[in-house]
Amino acid sequence: MLDALHCGAVLLDRAGTIRLANERLAIMTGRPKIELVGHTLTSLYSVERDRAFIASRLAEFESAYEGEFHVPRADGSLLPVMISGRPMGDAPPLCDFRIVTLVDISAMKKAEADRSEEIEVISRLSDTVLAQALDLKRHSEQLEARVRERTRELHEANMEAIYMLAIASEAKDSDTGAHVRRIEALTRSIAEKMGIPTSESERLGYSAILHDVGKMLVPDSILKKPGPLESHERDMMKLHAVGGERILSRKPFFETARQIARSHHENWDGSGYPDGLSGSEIPMAARIVHLADVYDALTNQRVYKPSWTPEEAMRAIDEGSGRLFDPEVVRAFKSLVDSGTFSELRM
Repeated sequence: MLDALHCGAVLLDRAGTIRLANERLAIMTGRPKIELVGHTLTSLYSVERDRAFIASRLAEFESAYEGEFHVPRADGSLLPVMISGRPMGDAPPLCDFRIVTLVDISAMKKAEADRSEEIEVISRLSDTVLAQALDLKRHSEQLEARVRERTRELHEANMEAIYMLAIASEAKDSDTGAHVRRIEALTRSIAEKMGIPTSESERLGYSAILHDVGKMLVPDSILKKPGPLESHERDMMKLHAVGGERILSRKPFFETARQIARSHHENWDGSGYPDGLSGSEIPMAARIVHLADVYDALTNQRVYKPSWTPEEAMRAIDEGSGRLFDPEVVRAFKSLVDSGTFSELRM
């Protein structure tokens, strides 16, 4: 049975002795089975902290466990793995033996390291370019006669940079620039319907354009996959929220955009990601963009789904009030639809 698995696997007794090991584990460790079977698991590890971890798991022999660890290879290197272990049964003799599977996650760890490096490079580049733009703004404020013109030029330059960055990220998806334009318009209109001043609503609108900028860090094989995502693929997709926040400059101009990028997948009841925020803990801008993004995704075709009718999407939004969405935002959105102005926003 162990040899039939497509991952490393061992059978342990309560003393931590390896009773059986499959061929896949021998390949992963670079050791023949004879160096594994009959030896205690702790004998493979030279670091006391690792031995202590194994001892703590053996102390809870009856409990199931899943988590990340590493396997020492014969050449002295460490192979990162995802381990999963549980007893073979509830009564003797099966309860005295534990099956542990080990899945090689070295490729995933390398991908995470590569993404971190890419984020750092993009963030430094973003800070450099935007610092220059903001320096121009500060200079224009010193020249009273030219302040309006310089401010306008700066805003246009920043907006152009925002649109270019947003379209660059959306180009990896099936929908190019139209999606971010719709999100901008819908976010601004919902905010105004909620009584948020026009200038602030406009700022929320153009900040919403960058809500999915973190998708630049997600592989195309996941973004453009036509079917359901595997668990590890969903985990990589979720990284775009934190990645988007880290890509954006730390300058005040992008504060709202950073909040939206990180929190626009948080749910009102706390079931969202990446931080599990709930209710008023979620920034208002992110709550508005969350609804706008879901509605637009539902009513437009994606590689993994056909488009829904506006009526079907509206029912889904209504059902999600108080669970996925802020009820106040839902009421404003429904009012926007009922007023007849909503149809003018659709592109």
